[in-house]
Amino acid sequence: MEKYEQLLNMLMDFNKSVRFAAVSDAGGQLLWNSQRNGVSSIVPMEKTKASMSRSRGEWDAYTSAAEYIGNGMYSITSYTEIKRITIPLSDGKMLFISVNNKPMKNAKNTSYGRLVEMGEILSIVEFVESNFRN
Repeated sequence: MEKYEQLLNMLMDFNKSVRFAAVSDAGGQLLWNSQRNGVSSIVPMEKTKASMSRSRGEWDAYTSAAEYIGNGMYSITSYTEIKRITIPLSDGKMLFISVNNKPMKNAKNTSYGRLVEMGEILSIVEFVESNFRN
């Protein structure tokens, strides 16, 4: 099994709120992707690919500030329906994860502050990058 195929499988197994996960190359091209069974796409795949390519360009632009603030670890963009997480991988590839962003239950007002559990996601990324080869 490919390293990134293993990563996507582990992310899907880790949390039921993960809807979609993908890995792109340094040019923003989709290499591997996985969508949770029984979950319909909110965004068409062509729009997702375009968004991934733009996100890749933004990450590359942010690296100019790394000498001052350190390397980027991840980025979360929150929308009403989903949260998109972007994580740079050690070999220049990029991980994209889409999770549900449904309001929290028992909140007095609508609250979209649902936690994403980044510590667990980053632990899975680190484990796969350390223990699997391409």
